[in-house]
Amino acid sequence: MIKIDYLENGTFQGSNGRSVIKIDPQTYSPVELFITGMGSCSAVDVVELAKKQGVELRNFSLEIEFDRRETFPKIFTSFHLIYKFDSSAEDIQAKRWVLSSLETYCSTINTLRATSKIYYTIHHNGEVIAYKESIISGTGGKMELENFDDDLEGLGCACCNS
Repeated sequence: MIKIDYLENGTFQGSNGRSVIKIDPQTYSPVELFITGMGSCSAVDVVELAKKQGVELRNFSLEIEFDRRETFPKIFTSFHLIYKFDSSAEDIQAKRWVLSSLETYCSTINTLRATSKIYYTIHHNGEVIAYKESIISGTGGKMELENFDDDLEGLGCACCNS
């Protein structure tokens, strides 16, 4: 269970029962936290999959570009995950780690596949081994929106409109 408590001056505290984080929408919005969580899910998968095969990743980083609808609800329509790392593995193995995360293990990304197109790029040992390739996704952001009332245009999360 996750618990969110309002603190003061627009800040919140999130707790998972083991740790606490301060949430300040003025410096790091809930949307940015959401994307950070999604990316962290995949990053952990890739690093752990490599480790289980006896390979240590060096200089690992993950960048995430994203698009959202212009109107409410401002759902995500696409993500481009850019993985950069070095290892002693062959390129095909590096690509398998990423695809295993994106298509199987990462629950947050797999939840978003129904509404968002997911692309990935992999830089392995300084070389681009995959460029903006697409995983098998759902509808790519063409979710049925008849249940959403466009009259709610003025409502929404003020901190999430970025």
